[in-house]
This record gives sequence, structure tokens and C-alpha cells, in this order.
Amino acid sequence: MIKINLIPDELKKTQAAKQPFKFELDKLSLLGPKVMKIGVYCLIVLAGLHVILILAIFLKADSLKGLDSKWVLLEPKKAEVEAVNAEIVSVEKVVQPVNNLMGQRQLWSKNLNQLSNLMTPGIWLTTLSLEPHMLRLEGCASSLYGDETGLVGKFIKALQDDREFSAQFSEIKLGPMERGALDKTPIMNFKIFCIMRKG
Repeated sequence: MIKINLIPDELKKTQAAKQPFKFELDKLSLLGPKVMKIGVYCLIVLAGLHVILILAIFLKADSLKGLDSKWVLLEPKKAEVEAVNAEIVSVEKVVQPVNNLMGQRQLWSKNLNQLSNLMTPGIWLTTLSLEPHMLRLEGCASSLYGDETGLVGKFIKALQDDREFSAQFSEIKLGPMERGALDKTPIMNFKIFCIMRKG
């Protein structure tokens, strides 16, 4: 059977353009080994990167576990530090009003030295406490050195008469007294309140 193509030349070109793309294996066969090598190299590189990422994730996980264990160990010490800080804050709350009332920081080492110099024979102190607005002294007077009440009175007078010590206080007064004994020796327990000056 004879086929005659009656289509004009202009339309023949457009029809040729519409023909499907033919995959020519002969031309690709020349590039095949090179393309294969590049593909293999790419796969190796990707596999290597994947392994490196997995190792990095495991290392990070281990380091996080180590940090968690260290944190658990530090928790008790953290609690101790917080307790110490809370204690410092509470002490500062007590000391600050004292400093404000006295107008300036007192060198208490100097005051204690002065107090030691004013001690009367037969008198010894058992407690010395610094409270807001007041210095409280507690002690004993021994009958071996004379009348206990007289010894306490002499000690208070020495404190009141000393200008350097008494200048800080508006009043130095005797508190309650109570008789007692130490190794069968009569003693007198006493308290002295030194009220701080305001301003």
C-alpha cells in the first residue's frame, strides 16, 4: 500500500517537534561508568554523613546524661548554699538596724577589749549577745571575792563611768539577779542591759 503525505512542509516541522523523546541507550552507554562512579561516591558521602550525625547525637546524649548526674550530685550542695545565704540575710537584718541606730559601724573588737579591761575581780561573763537596740550581758559573781551584790554593783558602776564604753548607750541598767551555787560556792547570777543610743 502506498502512503502519500499531503501535509504541507510547514506543518511537517511542527509534527516532527511533537514526536516523543527517544532515549538513546547507545549515547548513554559511553557515560555509564562515569555516572555510576559519581553515584557511588555520592552514596558513600551521604552514608558517611549519616553515620557522623548518628555518632554526634549519641555523644550529645551521653554528655547530657553526665550533666544530669552531676546536677543530681550538686543538688544537696545547692541546698546548703541556699541555707547559708538565708542565714547571712537573717544576720544582716539583725545587724543593720544596730548599725543604723548607732549611727556608724562600731568596732566591737575594741568594745570587747574595753569590756574586758572593766571586769571586776570575782565577776565573769557567761553570755554576751548583741540584739536590736541593746547589748545584753549575763554573768556570775562569786562570794569568794566579797558580797556578790556589791561586786555586781561595782561592775555596773565601772561600765557607766567609762566614757568610751558608756558613750554608745543611753542607759546601762541591772536586770534580774538570782542566787545559785558553783561547786558549793555561793554565786549570784545577773543580767545587765545596755540600751543603745538612737541616731
